[in-house]
Amino acid sequence: MMSSQLIVFCSNYQQELESLNLPARYKDIQVAFFPARCGMPPVDWKTLKKDLPGEEADYSELHIVSCGGIKGLPDKQKIADRHYDYDFKQCFHLITSPDLVEDYIKKGFYLVTPGWLKHWRDILDRWGFDQKTARNFFMESARAVLLLDTGVDPEAETNLAEFASYVDRPKETILVGLVYLDLLLSNTILKSRDKTNGNLEKENQYDYHKELADFSMALDLLNSLTRVRSEDQVLANIRDLFTMLFAPREVNFKPAVKDTLVNRSERAENEADGFVVPVYGSGGLLGEIEAKGLNQPQNREQYKNLANRIVNICGLAIENARHYQMVKELSDTDGLTGLANRRKLEEHLSREWKRLQREQKPLSLLMCDIDFFKNYNDLYGHQAGDDCLRAIASVLTGYSRRSSDLPARYGGEEFMLVLPGVDLKDAEHLAGKIRQATEALNLKHEDSRCSQFVTLSIGVASVIPSAENSIEKLIASADKALYAAKQAGRNRIIIT
Repeated sequence: MMSSQLIVFCSNYQQELESLNLPARYKDIQVAFFPARCGMPPVDWKTLKKDLPGEEADYSELHIVSCGGIKGLPDKQKIADRHYDYDFKQCFHLITSPDLVEDYIKKGFYLVTPGWLKHWRDILDRWGFDQKTARNFFMESARAVLLLDTGVDPEAETNLAEFASYVDRPKETILVGLVYLDLLLSNTILKSRDKTNGNLEKENQYDYHKELADFSMALDLLNSLTRVRSEDQVLANIRDLFTMLFAPREVNFKPAVKDTLVNRSERAENEADGFVVPVYGSGGLLGEIEAKGLNQPQNREQYKNLANRIVNICGLAIENARHYQMVKELSDTDGLTGLANRRKLEEHLSREWKRLQREQKPLSLLMCDIDFFKNYNDLYGHQAGDDCLRAIASVLTGYSRRSSDLPARYGGEEFMLVLPGVDLKDAEHLAGKIRQATEALNLKHEDSRCSQFVTLSIGVASVIPSAENSIEKLIASADKALYAAKQAGRNRIIIT
């Protein structure tokens, strides 16, 4: 007799589970949902159990997916990822690599899912937030809102835009799809089925064991590949994997651009000692993997079938590496101006300081401040203020013409331009051009006390890095010069 399994999920993931359609794929499976408890006290398991379909005795296995929303839940009924020893304290671990999730959070992103976004207004109400308190909370706790998009809700992007606007945070989206969730649940289902169906006929037992082995291999492979952060390293690992499994003479990855292969080759597909498999991700075709010169060409079809079972995992690993790189770039960038943020600035200064200390070349800084910017914001409004900040950022970017130059938003209306290898005289000359270019923007400023247009005060400092000085002293010198420029009437340059 076939055993039965019940999977109980948070309602925030109802659309995802409906898209996977587990009951149609596994006849012994039922799915139930409990109300999401995001930011609320957990519900008692005994209370929740009363609302489940049927009786507990009706199921040979009961699996609960909970990230802290249920108290008193027996450990044996939790779905956990054995590869990471997580009990899903973050529900995001269900839909993408836990390592990636932790990186996103460390970089200051507030993670959301399509299901959470459907009810964001109700959730903020339950938290006791109005718009002002919500903005204060998210301004302090998140540099941006990042949607892990499973692709199940066509309204997700609209909901994200509304939420991000309400809390006044930048927004970004990563398409994670359903592959990770599908593998995790399928693995759980098949392991439970294998454990409880000992009396099945041998041929059915073989099918179960083979399917379980395939899913377990796929999940192991996925967790191994998704720990890699570089796309080049992921591709190298995929080549190594195909070499290990199929012993070809050559393995190539041919990328796709906008679902079209750049250099498509039919050779390996048409010859008896090779094969080609397409690689798809959540967003479409990523490319194809070509294996040439198989050592045992008689096993070509068997090899190709195995490759087709693992190739989607390869696609997800490639996407994860791209996601990581995108988030890394976002974490280094000021969301409003697109310039480097303080974190990126500090890393760049540290690296250039060490290089220039070895080369005994100067490092110069320009510290820039928009004159009477608070008055500008008060008079013209915050949207105009944001546009002004972006305009100044464009000026600084225009005068950062070498790869080592770095314009950064230092904070508020303050900017910094890092000029490695530039001495004080040339830095002062460049500061003059930036000050003139800012005035030439002709941004009207009727409440400025030094000009009728938006202007900059600039402090310039320079030093040849050595053990006797430091980055902190250089920044302090530039800041002191900026303060002197403001004290002297603003719209001017002071050097130290």
